Amino acid sequence: SVIEINLNDKEQTLETSVRIFTDDFENTLKARFPGSKVDLYQTKAATDSLISFYIREKLQLHVNGKKVGFTYLGSERVQESTWCYLEVKGVPSVKTLQITNSLLYEYKKEQINMHHVTVGAERKSYKLDNPSTGFNLEF
Repeated sequence: SVIEINLNDKEQTLETSVRIFTDDFENTLKARFPGSKVDLYQTKAATDSLISFYIREKLQLHVNGKKVGFTYLGSERVQESTWCYLEVKGVPSVKTLQITNSLLYEYKKEQINMHHVTVGAERKSYKLDNPSTGFNLEF
């Protein structure tokens, strides 16, 4: 997966996108929520609910030492990937960002999650290899 996090100074929000290969994501959701109908090629409200729950379970952010919650804005399929959009409101600045991420770890032992974080003019990237789940950035 590829996670992009950008601080929007004007809106005081962390705008976040999560890109995951659709087939891998669909198989992960089917395994995580057995009995649920999961079809990322025809996303419905019920599927969006599962996506939101799964991402909240597997991706957590701490901004300046405080855990923050995000609003799930929706998802779309672009070529072979599913893009999920999230937003954290009320973030005027970022001095430290702690990210905990285990997306798809239960599905792929060789899973790699790439992170790109932009605060102002500064962009930092970090790669998490399964089973590592967290890291800290300072701005």
